[in-house]
Amino acid sequence: MTPAGSIRRTPAGYLAPLSRETRLVLGVIAALLGLAAAVGHPFLGSDSPSPALSLPWWAMAVAFAATEANVLHLQVKRQARSVSLSELSVVLGLFFAAPLDIWIGWLVGSAAVFVVQRRTSVLKASFNLALVSAETAVAVAAFHAAVSLADGNRPTIWLGAYAAAFLLNALGVVAIGVVIAVYEGNLHLAPLLREAVTGNPAGPIVVTVALVAVTSWTAVADSVWLFAILGALLLRAYRVYASLADRHRNMERLYGFSQAVGSASEIDEVLDTVLGEVKELLRSDRAEVVILAPGGGLTRVRIGADGRLSRVEEPRRPEDDCLRGVLEEGVPLLMPRGTRDASARCWLEARACREAIAVPLRGREGITGLLIVADRLGDVRTYGKDDVRVLETVANHAGVALQNGELIERLQHEALHDSLTGLPNRTFLQRRLGAALDDVQAGRASGAAVMVLDLDGFKEVNDILGHEQGDLLLAEVGRRLTTAVGGAGTVVRLGGDEFAALLPDTADEQQALRVAGRALRALEQPVVLDGLDIEVSVSIGVALAPAHARDAAALLKRADVAMYEAKSSACGPRLYEPDLDTTSPRRLTLVSELRAALHNDGIQVHVQPQARLGSGAVVGVEALVRWQHPDLGWVSPDEFIPVAERSGLIGPLTTQVLDSSLAACAQWRAAGHDLGVAVNLSTRSLQDAALVEEVARLLRRHGVPAARLTLEVTESSVMADPARAVGLLHQLLDLGVRLSDDDFGTGYSSLSYLKRLPVHEVKIDRSFVTGLREQGEDVAIVRAIVDLGRHLGLEVVAEGVEDQATWDLLASMACDLVQGWHLARPMPTGELLPWLATRERATTPGGLRAV
Repeated sequence: MTPAGSIRRTPAGYLAPLSRETRLVLGVIAALLGLAAAVGHPFLGSDSPSPALSLPWWAMAVAFAATEANVLHLQVKRQARSVSLSELSVVLGLFFAAPLDIWIGWLVGSAAVFVVQRRTSVLKASFNLALVSAETAVAVAAFHAAVSLADGNRPTIWLGAYAAAFLLNALGVVAIGVVIAVYEGNLHLAPLLREAVTGNPAGPIVVTVALVAVTSWTAVADSVWLFAILGALLLRAYRVYASLADRHRNMERLYGFSQAVGSASEIDEVLDTVLGEVKELLRSDRAEVVILAPGGGLTRVRIGADGRLSRVEEPRRPEDDCLRGVLEEGVPLLMPRGTRDASARCWLEARACREAIAVPLRGREGITGLLIVADRLGDVRTYGKDDVRVLETVANHAGVALQNGELIERLQHEALHDSLTGLPNRTFLQRRLGAALDDVQAGRASGAAVMVLDLDGFKEVNDILGHEQGDLLLAEVGRRLTTAVGGAGTVVRLGGDEFAALLPDTADEQQALRVAGRALRALEQPVVLDGLDIEVSVSIGVALAPAHARDAAALLKRADVAMYEAKSSACGPRLYEPDLDTTSPRRLTLVSELRAALHNDGIQVHVQPQARLGSGAVVGVEALVRWQHPDLGWVSPDEFIPVAERSGLIGPLTTQVLDSSLAACAQWRAAGHDLGVAVNLSTRSLQDAALVEEVARLLRRHGVPAARLTLEVTESSVMADPARAVGLLHQLLDLGVRLSDDDFGTGYSSLSYLKRLPVHEVKIDRSFVTGLREQGEDVAIVRAIVDLGRHLGLEVVAEGVEDQATWDLLASMACDLVQGWHLARPMPTGELLPWLATRERATTPGGLRAV
């Protein structure tokens, strides 16, 4: 039998479990209702304290609806606060209405505002109505207690009204604070109590006004109309004043904005100024410039969590259709909070925004992009038409600034070119190759050839000379290849040490091989780096269209297969042949089979425990991805992870590993084992702009504190694109996750880059740890890494510990954590808890399980 309250019916008609957060909020609602029943029950039959001026429930409903709907919004620097007038209705009800009429009136009036004006969700509305019930009960109880003690003394009764208002406000602050803690995973008690006491500075003023009204109404009943007229006039005057003040502030900021943009000359300076000023001007959390890229794509420019500009090129998505009117007709798009427009809601959900405004950016030839702001600071007011006009003014200034110096063209160039070598990038190649194949299909060209080139031994150059010299090598290789290919085609950098060349209108394999031979000869001469002559060799694979493939993806795959064959055979450029498929069937089939494994839950996560050297206590695990192929058996991660990276499956693979690891972590925590879990990130993952939001989503989904997740990166993966990777790591750091420098000591200039990477720990590569048994130079290397980590305040993890002697030696060096077969071999996640139980029973006095 299913426990009541643990399932819900989804739109598709099947039952699914409620989220942890929803269950906890429902618990808070139940507690509030219980409090309301316990405290308010004795007063349900009480009459109005003033029978001669008794207000019915519907009058109270009108009063509460009016005060809830007319919240005053105050802006203090970058924080927005709301001043509620509900205390006015509460005090009037305490004096002139029965407790039951107050409760019904407040519920009906609030419900009307939640449904009609604010369009609150069912869960949030239920919480607010439960809170109203509890606040009514507490306020009535406090006021009636004061009345019973006053014995007719008016000041004491007035103090009861102040106490009632204070208590209902404190209860609201505490209840809302608890709900926020449910979603954020932590409860800060001291700030919450401080907010409960001081969080409503306008409350005593509102209560005082209400008491003046009560005193006047009691003396002269008709005076209520004077107070109603005065209140309406004051409210109207405040709104006019607030509107004028907002306009005045916006004029001042627009003036400052135009000066700041006018003085900026470099493209990054202009964009940084535009985005920073527009966030301040419209008091928004997010802002971005969207540039229309050639071919119909979009280049999004925003300021990241590290304060640096980031650029992400992506195709138009179906949800972007709601922006068509902005892009094609120049009509601004206002998407306020709670919008009823389905396409706007779809766009907001896809971008994880509450509200947004999009206005066109205009250039010499028309609309060149968009300026978008989203998520107004504070939760009391959404965007309106005045904000649209302000943003349009900003966009006009920004459009003029971006035109100067042909900044738009530079943006488009940067989106299609590699910043290191200046060569076209992978996106450029895909577009040009697609166009060339279209020409072949239409008969306008005889064919097309693609060469894929991979440098041999590039990693060793970086390891020995450092990444700066490696960058110089890549730039020189790019120049030589461009010269060698000449007018026959276009050379591009695919990323890392991979290059490619497109030879359009080429169907002759001998002509393509001659160009490949020229590329080889161009690299025969050594490259001088740091005073050394460095020999450079390259493996080249060639594929032709339409002979080998008719679409871009297949043609590049064929050239890639030929390149790997050239690398293994070392016999010069290799032309793709169908026979290569039979000599390496795994390479061509792994992509589709890996995709199927991801779809059918064929990917498994095993874990290997990590323990503290001093106590032997297990404090975490490393997640290790495993794939058991139905025909090939266990496929090595070293084989299928590169396949995932090249095929674009690394994103789904990383998400699945993170999801499984955090789900297991949540189960361990529920069983009383507060263990952390470490997950490796690949080079492609560090270039995925959506990774941060995905990690945050999965942490929320499984209710795992961010500090229990460690993400491991290698220095080589970071250095594939240092600016983007370091910026993304800072965003992950802001989430609260831990970061680890994996395989420390084997990558680029480790000492210098360790200071740049925002990591919490370093992992000593297993090649050094396994060498400790030889008592050679590895002992000195490991000791130096441990000392370095201690001085930099970093934890040091040694992986590959396979015997007690290595354990003891690392303990003598004061290493922090160990991992290896001597502690435990990798195991499925479901076997960890039994292993922990067995280990706890078998733990020796020295802290290490007998193995």
